[in-house]
Amino acid sequence: MKTNVSGLLRDFPRIRRAALAGEEVLVETREGNLLIVAETPPSASLYGSMKDEIESSADDLDSPTLPSSEWGAAL
Repeated sequence: MKTNVSGLLRDFPRIRRAALAGEEVLVETREGNLLIVAETPPSASLYGSMKDEIESSADDLDSPTLPSSEWGAAL
């Protein structure tokens, strides 16, 4: 969504709802553009937010660093 400062002040409830729904709101000002986006809730899981970024987990990064027999001793 695109607006200017006057539109932001006049239609703030509508713009706020759009931002909370996940839409990016671009506010054009004389000094430069401002981008309004809703912050991700702090309760969202990190793994859930990264699920689209992980292409493949078939690599050596997810293998355990210790053999199964040594897990109890490491704690």
